Amino acid sequence: MTARAFGELAFGFLERKESASQEKPPRRWSYDQADRRAQVFRRVGDGSKEQGWSLIGAMMQAFDETLQQQRIKGYKGKDRLQDGDRRILLTLLKRLDFKTGRLDPSYAEIAAKAGCHRNTAIKACYRFVRWLGLRWVRRTAQADTAGQKGPQREQISNAFFFEIRSLPSRVKQRWREAVKRHFAKKGQQPPKTITNYGEGVRPVDNPIWHPEFRSRIEAEDRRGKAGSRQLNERLEALGRALDKAANAGTHNVHCPRKDI
Repeated sequence: MTARAFGELAFGFLERKESASQEKPPRRWSYDQADRRAQVFRRVGDGSKEQGWSLIGAMMQAFDETLQQQRIKGYKGKDRLQDGDRRILLTLLKRLDFKTGRLDPSYAEIAAKAGCHRNTAIKACYRFVRWLGLRWVRRTAQADTAGQKGPQREQISNAFFFEIRSLPSRVKQRWREAVKRHFAKKGQQPPKTITNYGEGVRPVDNPIWHPEFRSRIEAEDRRGKAGSRQLNERLEALGRALDKAANAGTHNVHCPRKDI
């Protein structure tokens, strides 16, 4: 086997290892979509478009005011809100089904609609965890190959929901004031199902919501990628060494002398 063929075979093995592995493998802290722990959707108010859009408007207003306060106070934390987060938040909220509370777009869908990279959408969602009470549950479903040779389960999109009680006190105050203003324009009092939206949801305390968990996972991912790079570098070095040896052998044994 030539050095070049060996290199192609080795890199082909690595590519197959990555691509042939399950495309959507189940992740840690995931629940079957039918599991009670994944049932986090709650109807928005009375389920009407009017009350649904009132919730969205109040959430966007709470975002704007929080972003403004962070700028005024010069907040420099890594979790500070970004300008582009507004578009991502609105994209997410527009996918909320008011009648059922269903909110389960994929990160790829959010990114495509918001015009950003998938990783940008993910990072924004973690900032929303900190400032806007966003939560989610990872879910799995039975794979098409269940009962056969191959994956039995696969990862599906997260089930998102907002937990108003978890908002920072100042943000919660802005949220409730925004809700009151929206309903006051119609001469109404906001229902508790709006002001305390998500109050009935009692999901398990999922570690994926915590910043320290995210930091740890990102560190693990970086170590994993570094390990892959090291393996690739070793294979490349081995390929170059084999090429050099093969070329040297060919020159000394098979090639005619220059003076002939």
